Amino acid sequence: MSFQPPWSGAFRLQTFFHRKPEALPAEAIDSIREAILGSSLLGESNLTEQFSGTYGFSVSFRREALPQVTARFPAFAPFLEAALLPGCDAFLLNPLLIQNGRGVAAHIDRSLEFYGPSIGCPVAVSVLYVHVPGQLAGGELRLYHRSKQVAVLAPQPRSLVTFRGDMAHEVSGVEAGAPALSEARISLVVEQYRVPEALRARIPSFEVRHRTGALA
Repeated sequence: MSFQPPWSGAFRLQTFFHRKPEALPAEAIDSIREAILGSSLLGESNLTEQFSGTYGFSVSFRREALPQVTARFPAFAPFLEAALLPGCDAFLLNPLLIQNGRGVAAHIDRSLEFYGPSIGCPVAVSVLYVHVPGQLAGGELRLYHRSKQVAVLAPQPRSLVTFRGDMAHEVSGVEAGAPALSEARISLVVEQYRVPEALRARIPSFEVRHRTGALA
């Protein structure tokens, strides 16, 4: 499995994750939640089997298509402005909704390998916590490095977590607080890649996917 070198600047090789509290205004978070819950795209996750029982949809895009993405999903624009790293050129964006009795099994994000097995892991993965139920039990993000657990992060409303893209991670099962989809633990996730030029053309400039396939 190939791995792209970690981020620069404030993000160092030895830094597993960075968390920014209250990353976006409450109004922006509310708009994101409304856009996700009201989207006709929302359905059972189209990601790997580790996401079984969760809900969402996905958007693959290259950096030059960012204006198209924000035109199609204007509520997501503040998140993308806050989260995208300047050295990355391809992305997988997906809302993730988890209800009681569900979680996400341990995995390493490499969703863009759908377009080519040599693309490898992302540089980083960024997670915005859009809705954290008040009575939530469970649903922590657990990060692993070389099979060792290095962090357990309870979701915090409006916080933005960015972690190294080569790290295995999981979301522990939600035990209580999210009995219905409208009350689910909601995050908005973007996998951030630096793809070699020879492989970049395999990734669509802008493509929306849900469980039944590509839509645009």
